[in-house]
This record gives sequence, C-alpha cells and structure tokens, in this order.
Amino acid sequence: MAPPVTNRPTAAPSTTRTSNTQASAAEKTQAWQGVLDAAVNRLNAPDIVGSLSYLGEGRIDKMKDQVKEEMEAFISANPNATPDEIKEKADEVTSKHQTNGVLEKMRDDNFFKKLMDRRKELLKDMWG
Repeated sequence: MAPPVTNRPTAAPSTTRTSNTQASAAEKTQAWQGVLDAAVNRLNAPDIVGSLSYLGEGRIDKMKDQVKEEMEAFISANPNATPDEIKEKADEVTSKHQTNGVLEKMRDDNFFKKLMDRRKELLKDMWG
C-alpha cells in the first residue's frame, strides 16, 4: 500500500521561509539605513564641520532618531514594499528632517544673534 498523502509542509521549507523573511527585513532596514548614513556623512564632512551650515551633533542625532522612527513605521505599514520604494521614501524622509534641522538651526542662530545685539545695546546704555 502507498503511504497516505498529507498536505503538511516539511520542516525544510518552513525554515527556508523564515530565513527569507528575516533576510527581507534586513534588506529593508539596510535600504533606508544606507540613505540615512549617506546624509549623516555629508553633514559631518570636514568642509561642513566648523562652518555656519553645520547642524551639530545634537540636531544630527535628533534627525537620525526621527528618520529611524518614521521609516520603521513606514516598513510596518507597508510590509510588501520593495527596497527601491523604501530607498525612495528614505530619501524623502531624510530630506524632510534635514531641512527641518536646518530651519531650526537658522531660527536658533537668529534668536541668539538678536539676544547678543540686545545685550550689547544694554551694555552700551549702561556704561556709555
């Protein structure tokens, strides 16, 4: 007699399926992480550090956290996204947060400039 036919999968295919899913998740993370790392490297370039356009470590870390949070949310909301779609979204998200960081720095720099100008004015009035 022939053995009964079952529809249960063997152990090997399920292990393969699990490893493919893990590799896929790693590829997705690697796709957006590469875009973020490139942006951070541009921000930390030697010609930028020390200039007025340098954001500073605090703002760069904040940008990295915001991009990471938004990209993880995007990947969980779009589990079937391809690495190319993820890279495209990562470019958009990184650019958005980088621009916000630059605008925040400009605002702060302008505030401190006005503050120092006012300080000089008060010292001048006080001491002549």
